[in-house]
Amino acid sequence: MAIKKSTYTGGNGRPMLHSPYVAGVPAEAIIEHVFTEAVAATDILELCYLPPYCKPISVELLTVGTAAITFDVGIMSGTVGSDDAARTVGTEFMDGVTPTTKAETAISALAGIEISDEARSIGIVPSAEVAAAATTKLFMRIRYAT
Repeated sequence: MAIKKSTYTGGNGRPMLHSPYVAGVPAEAIIEHVFTEAVAATDILELCYLPPYCKPISVELLTVGTAAITFDVGIMSGTVGSDDAARTVGTEFMDGVTPTTKAETAISALAGIEISDEARSIGIVPSAEVAAAATTKLFMRIRYAT
């Protein structure tokens, strides 16, 4: 098992997700990940993170070029950007979805996610290997608020 990084969670110069400036006013980010390296079924793709003190209010996922591969999407254990092989990912956002058409998390699932004073990684686990290709992409739109 390996933890693969997106531009939001790995390396220097990674883009930051902005934190809402006013309580209750949502912020939104659209994350695009191009599969420049393969992600095996045993790997975790650390896609992005939820800023401190924020609660997700909407999560949508769409893939291009992944065929019938299903994905689990949730909050990861450990520190954002850590390479610790013991890190895990939950299914708080999505469990076994095939997002070749837009998949959206139910509001009832998001309501149970607690606020944290630390940033939390959002990870994705595929059911089969996603091959590296410039045309294989994943898009996630996340809305969150304090």
